[in-house]
Parts: sequence; structure tokens; C-alpha cells
Amino acid sequence: MSKQGLIIGIDYTSEYCQACYYSRRHECPESIYSGTEEMRYRIPTALSFDSSNSKWLIGQAAIDYATEKEEYLFQDLLANVAEREKCIIDNREYTYTQLLAIYFGKIIELVQLSTSIMAVENITVNLREINHDVKNTILEAFAMLKLPASKIKLQSCAESFAYYVLNENKELWEKGTQLFDFSSEGFFEKQLSLQRGSENEEYVYVYEDEHSEEFFLSDNEGIREQMDEKLDALFLEVIDENPVSSVFFVGKGFEDIWFDKTLKDISENTRAFKGNNLYAKGACLAGLRRSKKELKDLAIVCDGRTKVTIAVEARYKGTMSIINLSRASVDWFDAGIVSDFIIDNIKVIRFYITSMVSKERTFVDFDISDFPQRPNKATRIEIEIRYLNDCECEISIKDKGFGEFFPASDAKVTKRLNMEGYV
Repeated sequence: MSKQGLIIGIDYTSEYCQACYYSRRHECPESIYSGTEEMRYRIPTALSFDSSNSKWLIGQAAIDYATEKEEYLFQDLLANVAEREKCIIDNREYTYTQLLAIYFGKIIELVQLSTSIMAVENITVNLREINHDVKNTILEAFAMLKLPASKIKLQSCAESFAYYVLNENKELWEKGTQLFDFSSEGFFEKQLSLQRGSENEEYVYVYEDEHSEEFFLSDNEGIREQMDEKLDALFLEVIDENPVSSVFFVGKGFEDIWFDKTLKDISENTRAFKGNNLYAKGACLAGLRRSKKELKDLAIVCDGRTKVTIAVEARYKGTMSIINLSRASVDWFDAGIVSDFIIDNIKVIRFYITSMVSKERTFVDFDISDFPQRPNKATRIEIEIRYLNDCECEISIKDKGFGEFFPASDAKVTKRLNMEGYV
């Protein structure tokens, strides 16, 4: 048995979940079978309690049990957490965060049973939408499973797409890659390309667009033919500007081959792939990269990641220095920081904002002249950087005084900045 812990990737949606682990033996992610040939790797996001055996059921087993016994079926757990709902099961009260923890715990058990490895090194969860509330909820659920936040990472579909594709052979991505994602949640297009920045650094660009009004799940042959025409047009529009090395079709909407015209127009130099576990495998590969400390993270430019580095001018070891507080190419919900500094008798705090790609640096000054005047090095300030989304950032400076000698005041300066203006 391997002494190394599991590296797990999970793709979580309101309808289903997919999970995989990194196989060190085969040096690739291995998907967990759902238990039914029809669903294969998709495990419905469903939970029920078998009171006769005092055990929890997930996925299709939960749906079948709840249907047969007319028991309550818990679905869309993450959405119910937001509503702060609670429920009574077998005379015990549960929050939906606890139910989410039970569901994730059962997913982890499936991986452990498949591998005979109990320890978990890290888990990466792929999600369609992430914000501070979603992040806190999922971290709380994993904490209930005794898995600390340091082992858990959330990431977007664009990031999982990038980690998956760039782990493949170079001929699949060197010209660029296109992905079509079609499910009941909508129709999404992603285009990946590699470009070099101003200092010859390589950046992974993932452009995203939505076409949900034009594409919807249907068995109607006429509607499918119309959608095939539209899909073909999307593909040709991209390759008219830049040929791509590969095209990926993912999601329930592509389970049947209704897009023959599109496939015919994919040239011999462009490879096509169809499947449903790309995001889970991409999440797993991101976890593998985190486990290898010697590897740098991919410099991904996409919606959801920060595009600037924020630094402050402060004294460090006796000399004025520019100290980085928030890095570029970080998920915006992970980009915040709260840090204390002891300052001289100064009136202005200067922040530097540096574009990830152009490296252009801009400064923003915060006037703190209304803070209490104290002797040199007798004022402690708290700097907080809080992203509201991937573009808007709030920077605050608060006076914290200096121990018992100089009590903290209520003085505070806050600015909200739109980072698009600094890219």
C-alpha cells in the first residue's frame, strides 16, 4: 500500500458529481465508476437515509431507495445551504452543510474503496460558480470530515480545462484548443491559447462565451439539425482566425452524435474528443501540481482569476521596500489578505498595482492624515485587501493604535478599485 495520500479531483454540479484520483502507478487521473453503466462516471447529487439499516445513500442508489420507499430525497445541497434550511432525519436535526459533508464523505469513501488508500493529500473541487459564501460552505463541509482548508482548493471550469489540456501531448494544444460544454445548465464555449508576455513569460489564456439561448437539450431531429449548423459556425469562426489543434465536446448534450456536420468540418489536422470527466481530471491534475512544490502554478488568464499584483510601500528590515500583498493569477476568492504594519509618522500610504501581462505599474495613494498623530513607530495599521469579484477590489487601512499606550481609534480609509483599469 502506498504511503502517499490521495490526490482527488471532484467535479460538482447541482445535478451530478464526478470524482477521480491520481494513479501514481499509471501516472494519470483515474475516474471513479458510478455503479451504473448508463451514468458511468456521473454520480447524481442526491442523498437519502436508509433508516432500516441506519446508513446514508448517495447517487442513483439514493434516488432508487427514496422512490421505492417514498422517503425524502435531498438534492441540490449547495443551493439549500444558501437558504439556511434545516431538516429532521431519523429524529435528528441536520443543516444542509452537514448533508453536503455527508455527500462529500461518501464520495471520498468511493475513492478510498477503489484504491485501498485512506489518507488524503489534497482535494480540488471544480465548480460552475464560486464566491466567498460558496467557498466558506464547502470548506466548512470538509472541516466536518476532519479535512482542513489547507487540503482543499476550489477552481473554475476554465482552470480545470487548462490543467487537463496542458497535461496532454503538445500536439493537442500547441495551436490552441476549443471546448464546447453542453448540459441542462447551458451551452458554454471555451478557447485556450498560449501567449508570451512582455518579459517572455508564457501565459495561458482561456476565453469564455455563453450560447445558452441558441442551444438547449432536445430530441427533436429538426432542432438538432439547426443546432448542428450553429455549432459548425462557431467552430469555423474560430479556425478562420487561428487554427486549433483539438476540439473537446463535454456534457450531457453531446452524449448522442447529432452534430455530424460539425464533425465533418473538423479537419484531419484537428482532433476531436467527446467525454464527461474532463473537469474532474483537470481538478485532479491541479492537485497533483500543488503537491509538487518545485512546480510553479500555471499563469492562467481567465474570468475568475486576478490580473494584477497589489503591493504596498513599507519599511522592511530598516529600508523602504515594495511588499507584495496580493498576487496576480490567483482565484479572486482566495486573493484577499489582512496584515498589520507599524508605520513612521507619515501621512500617505502608497500601493502599487502591477499588470500581470504588460507589467505596467500604477500607484494609488491613501491619505491617512486624519489618523491620530503619534510619535514615530507608535502607530500600528491594519491593511485589508478584499476582492468582491475578479475585477472589483476593496482596500482598507484601519488605525489599531499601539498597545496600551496609544489606544486604537475609529479612523479608517477605504477605496474600491476596478482592476480592469489597471490591466
